[in-house]
Amino acid sequence: MTLSKCPRPELTKSEQSELIERLSSSRSNNLSVKITLYGEYEDRRITGIVTGLDPRLHFIKIETTGTKWDWHLIDFANVVEVEFE
Repeated sequence: MTLSKCPRPELTKSEQSELIERLSSSRSNNLSVKITLYGEYEDRRITGIVTGLDPRLHFIKIETTGTKWDWHLIDFANVVEVEFE
């Protein structure tokens, strides 16, 4: 069985602005979000609280919650969806 590559979704400026608003709200209000990240073969999901946004470099820092504390640095270009928990 061969996995096929998934095309990268093209988000409009409006969709990108909505994602940035949700990420900013997570950071400002300490709200948990589920971020879906584009994957070449399969999308990936990370749940946590946004603790940093760098608009210049387009990076997001998210601290994961749950059984083990951890953090991830995410390139905004890979964000496909942001949902509040």
